[in-house]
Amino acid sequence: MADDTTSLPRRRQLRERTRKLYTDDWTLGDEEIEGKRTFQLDEKIECERYNLSNFSGLFREMNGPELNLSFLQRYGLSIPLLFRDKSGLGLRVPSSNFSINDVRTCVGSKRLLDVMDVTTQKNEDMTMKEWQRYYEDPNKARLLNVISLEFSHTKLENYVQSPTLVRQVDWVDTVWPRHLKESQVEATNLLEDMMYPKVQKYCLMSVKGCYTDFHVDFGGTSVWYHILRGGKIFWLIPPTEKNLALYQEWVLSGKQSDVFFGDMVDRCGRISLTAGMTLFIPTGWIHAVYTPQDSLVFGGNFLHSFGIDKQLKVAQVEEQTKVPQKFRYPFFTEMLWYVLERYVHVLLGRSHLDISETQRQHVTPPVQMHQHLTPFELHGLKSIVMYLHSLPSTKKNVPELIRDPVALIHDVRCLVEQHRHDSPEAAVTGNPILPTPPPLSIVERERMKVGRKTYTKRPSPNSSEVKQETKPTVPRRRRTRCKKCEACTRQDCGECVYCQDMVKFGGTGRAKQTCGMRQCLRPMLPVTAACKVCQLDGWGQHPAPLMGKPTPVTPSNLMECSICFDIVHPACVGIDPQRLTINEDIPNSWECPSCCQSGRNVDHRPRPPKNRVRKVSASSAASSAPTTDSERATTPSKRARPDPAETWNDREAAEGDQRSALRTQLAAQLTGSSNKSLKRPVVVVRPVQIPPLQITGQSLAYDKTAVLAVFRYLSPKDLASCAVVCRTWARYSIDPTLWRRMDMSHAHLTASHLTGIARRQPETLCLDWSNVAKRQLAWLLGRLPQLRSLSLKGCTWAGVCALRTCTCPPLVSLDLSHVSGLNDSSLREVLSPPTDSRPGLIDKTSRLKHLKNLSLAGCDITDVALRYIAQHLPHLETLDLSSCGRVTDAGVAQISTPPALAIANLVSLNLSNCRMLTETSLEHLARCKALKRLDLRHTTQVSTQGVIRFAARSIHNLHVTDVKLVEEKKIKEKGT
Repeated sequence: MADDTTSLPRRRQLRERTRKLYTDDWTLGDEEIEGKRTFQLDEKIECERYNLSNFSGLFREMNGPELNLSFLQRYGLSIPLLFRDKSGLGLRVPSSNFSINDVRTCVGSKRLLDVMDVTTQKNEDMTMKEWQRYYEDPNKARLLNVISLEFSHTKLENYVQSPTLVRQVDWVDTVWPRHLKESQVEATNLLEDMMYPKVQKYCLMSVKGCYTDFHVDFGGTSVWYHILRGGKIFWLIPPTEKNLALYQEWVLSGKQSDVFFGDMVDRCGRISLTAGMTLFIPTGWIHAVYTPQDSLVFGGNFLHSFGIDKQLKVAQVEEQTKVPQKFRYPFFTEMLWYVLERYVHVLLGRSHLDISETQRQHVTPPVQMHQHLTPFELHGLKSIVMYLHSLPSTKKNVPELIRDPVALIHDVRCLVEQHRHDSPEAAVTGNPILPTPPPLSIVERERMKVGRKTYTKRPSPNSSEVKQETKPTVPRRRRTRCKKCEACTRQDCGECVYCQDMVKFGGTGRAKQTCGMRQCLRPMLPVTAACKVCQLDGWGQHPAPLMGKPTPVTPSNLMECSICFDIVHPACVGIDPQRLTINEDIPNSWECPSCCQSGRNVDHRPRPPKNRVRKVSASSAASSAPTTDSERATTPSKRARPDPAETWNDREAAEGDQRSALRTQLAAQLTGSSNKSLKRPVVVVRPVQIPPLQITGQSLAYDKTAVLAVFRYLSPKDLASCAVVCRTWARYSIDPTLWRRMDMSHAHLTASHLTGIARRQPETLCLDWSNVAKRQLAWLLGRLPQLRSLSLKGCTWAGVCALRTCTCPPLVSLDLSHVSGLNDSSLREVLSPPTDSRPGLIDKTSRLKHLKNLSLAGCDITDVALRYIAQHLPHLETLDLSSCGRVTDAGVAQISTPPALAIANLVSLNLSNCRMLTETSLEHLARCKALKRLDLRHTTQVSTQGVIRFAARSIHNLHVTDVKLVEEKKIKEKGT
């Protein structure tokens, strides 16, 4: 009873937390209402305009053997290259039966993915397990896309090898310091965990209907795509100066959801890829991608020396468009410094890297004879120097390994001077200037690995410290092949380091490693494995060799701990087999209760605090870094003859500290060069499309048609009450069909008012006497594309002037009555073509040219304003000029004399209280054959007889009402 009483406040608190008020702000967030496309994607897929047959030079179809280094040295990589099959490319990928489940097995179920919502083009986090469940679900509520799963340092990297040419020219392989890349052990793409630009191997998983809008790959990287399963449709646009300028303008405008960028350029080609095809997209090419069917694609990005100018141009575009640092090429500026150093070292024999002799052994030695540079490389080196010179000192990002950057630049100038007369023909040798270092042996790989994982113990409630303990040294039972997965069924590649060592050692000795391409994805426990407690095998029998017996059909019920490697029956340790939490990536694997209780299952790795990272030189890192308990355990004691193993451990620990310092320095440079004060681009607010409800046996209370039929009779106050009933009613209550007209007259507009208006998308909006500000009205006009009628009666010209922007919707009715400050010049600004522009806006005429109804009652305008009306409003049908005391007969003549189109269209004209008009105006208006209503009340100089004669000549049988007689009659009736 005491426990129940104590938990009551807790329950009440939980109820308060989970209570939902389904208000407007909750129903539609910015992430839902932004980014909805207004153009029809199906039309762009079938449009004849984008057929490649209409263009030449937008792509080239080749065979695999034709793509070699000689081709790149001669022609560069300037246009997309299409290969219908991968033979001859040196590309290695899994077979076509490789599935999403295999991807999950390779990268892990808990691997976090960046998943993009296709509707909003925004990212969210999702585990690989959750993604597989979504991918295989036949009923998808929304479209999600994975295009940024970089799988290096996972099992999946063993099954994918990039094309040979890519490995020959990729700066990550030829330029970046080898020891830094080999020090990478983390599989994720966190910047603080990177030791090199980790962008070489990507897995793209897309469902049918996914669309990625036009973009340029980060840092101007070139990219290769191989379609393993499914298909893709690409729109390709060449990176000309004009196209890049249009692209930059399109990105900054925030109108991507309104404008299909392919419509803005002269040349945009569409190409369809099916399974087995490979596509190379060069530097800077602007492209969009559509997925016509569920697909699985492998690809990679790379920088190279044959497109440096375009790569730097794209980097400048990224800077101008304020692309966040996390979406750019990692260590882009540092890579440029390493490129200069590498060319100087190879061609001049001068090294500017501050590295140890052990690390220097893995650097390719310089050449001994003069080698000719291609024009791509020579001009590129000069462009890199100019680019680095243009950067501010805070963004030059000189790597710590570069001893003297000034001396390096001087050597680059000398190199360019020596090679400025190189022959382009002599440079086509088929051999790279910057050769790729040979692969490391198994022993060298093991020596260069650092950062092994440690397991931390969960602190007890009474303890404030977290003690580190090393991994238990328990022998692990070797698992056996499943003989069913993709890896088990393929042959040895003969190219990986393990295959080469097997050849080197004749298949014996220490090189007993399996081929990298044949490492089993789901290794099984051997049938002879036994429980540690009861000594029985996975089928409840005493383990014995098979001796020709058939393999058991039912799976083993043994479980192996992934931490301590103990093999037990869950029932033997008191665990219900129905409530197991298993590792879904490896069969018969879990975390045993002992490891969970002791905290060894928690992988603890403290990260440096943000904004407090200081630069540490490589030379002083080992001496200044703090020493952990595990590192003290490997430190040799002082004795005459130190143990060789301990000496090696000491050296390894020092090198680990040095690499940690370098990692910290790289992360600091990334955060230091990021743009922290970024402004979000202005975007068009759209109402979200309400997904159909998946409710079985739903009542009429959830039927949209029935509910909306009732909601149409409710007032705004009643609709607000309905919105808090449930989530479904909250969505229905803001359906645009209920809010075709919104009246905000006499209201003091706030941000909540503006958001509510934009989310309801009215067709008629009344802001009379609301004193709306210019910024408020401009914000609304850009977000109400369906608005057709706008009333701004009684507002000020300071706010109304927002109508002269290019984002103004095509209004049909506009009421500017009694707007203070509105005169002839003001009206000219409103009716003239807008001075600003936006991508996709080809029409340069007035944005209000579609007006049919215009009211300028009580405004300080003259006959000049009527000339502007006649010039810019050809479809005008109703015009209200009442109480415009400065309008004369000459002004009326402006709208009733050719070439003014009002002669044929004007139906209603209100000239009441315009006291300067005479009967001459009637002669001008006689030309308006469509005029059916003319208001001339309180025009003292126009007689009743003149109006009667005008009506008699009209073809519409106009009826004349004598206002004076009507008023006298009213007075008499009032007196009696």
